[in-house]
Amino acid sequence: MKIKQNTLGWIICVVAVIFYCYEYILRITPSVMMPELMHAFNADATKLGILASCYYFIYTPMQIVVGLLADLYGPRKILTIAIITCTIGNYLFSFSNVILIAAFGRSLIGFGSAFAFVCILKLTSVWLPQKFFASFVGLATMLSMIGAITQVSILNIAVHNIGWKQTNDIGTIIGLILIPIMWYVIRDYPNRDLHKQTIKYQDIFMDFLKILSQPQIWLNGFIACTMYLSLSLFAELWGILFLSNVYKLDAKNASFACSMIYLGWLIGSPLIGYISDITGSRKIPILIGCFLSTFLSYIIIFPVFNNFYFLCFLLFLFGFFTSFEILCFAISKEKSPQHLVATATAFTNFLIMLGGIIAQPIIGLILDATLVHNSIQDTFHVYSKDNYQSAFILLPLSLAFGFIAALRLKETNTLHSK
Repeated sequence: MKIKQNTLGWIICVVAVIFYCYEYILRITPSVMMPELMHAFNADATKLGILASCYYFIYTPMQIVVGLLADLYGPRKILTIAIITCTIGNYLFSFSNVILIAAFGRSLIGFGSAFAFVCILKLTSVWLPQKFFASFVGLATMLSMIGAITQVSILNIAVHNIGWKQTNDIGTIIGLILIPIMWYVIRDYPNRDLHKQTIKYQDIFMDFLKILSQPQIWLNGFIACTMYLSLSLFAELWGILFLSNVYKLDAKNASFACSMIYLGWLIGSPLIGYISDITGSRKIPILIGCFLSTFLSYIIIFPVFNNFYFLCFLLFLFGFFTSFEILCFAISKEKSPQHLVATATAFTNFLIMLGGIIAQPIIGLILDATLVHNSIQDTFHVYSKDNYQSAFILLPLSLAFGFIAALRLKETNTLHSK
């Protein structure tokens, strides 16, 4: 039975989102295994920060390449190769007791994951009506956050019951199942002639250089980078340890509280995408998100009241307002020609992920630099509340700079665009 093109388009985009959810779960897995990884590899905070950020070391520079590849060759082959690479990388990460091999595995996961979000943007721009672009990007983010919320709790239970290696092996099995699904479902274009018309290497490269020459593209990417730190810096890696030490929570409650950031993104990203598409405004929501996120991050790091439910509410709001970051992808799309959507949005994603490369190891370095050397138990480094607060002041400072940058952002006025 022949599937209608509109229905097929939604199916293709949803399958691409499933891969995005899968790679996102692989990305955040170390956050629930931090103590186990420290023991397994005899690593301090600096080494562990570098191990986790190996994902970003590959993921980030690849963003420049994946956009061009998606525009030139289409997402089908790229996504299939990507999920194969993620599966192999995840296997290596849990297979080895040597930190260098584990780091190589994380790098492979970063390589494969680099294609996920950009290919979603490419497929959405090709298969779905343009009026749904920001809304579907928000929906994709929402689904990945649902995966993150459920998996943080599930992974935390699994790690403590069957071990971190065995828990990680589950991700490898899921990857093997998704490989054939990705190959048989994804299609590049509704019309093959459209693909043929877009393969112009020299033109695309020259257009890419034009994108790089736009100050607004760089400014937009910087703003998105500061807002995404709520995930790349906090929720995806250091957040559980921060909450355990500053708020004296056990692993279960710290995981639950940290998941409130994902819940904020889950609700905020599709909602702000819909509101922005209806009103046509990108800049005003971004300004609101940056301003309130700066305030919220400060009072989370330096709490006045140590109440668990109030903390969860603050973390939810923090995730909600930083989720306005998804509008930066709409801005990059609207500032680029149709055939360069993947390239422009990938470059924005490149700037966003620089935050993960820079910030994750910096937190570890600050923690080790402020560590009192006699507070070491059985080679496991114990960091104090003051250590964590000194390190995490980076978060509100970055968001404050993002707000200042957003003041200079130009509105794209999508309500009146064709």
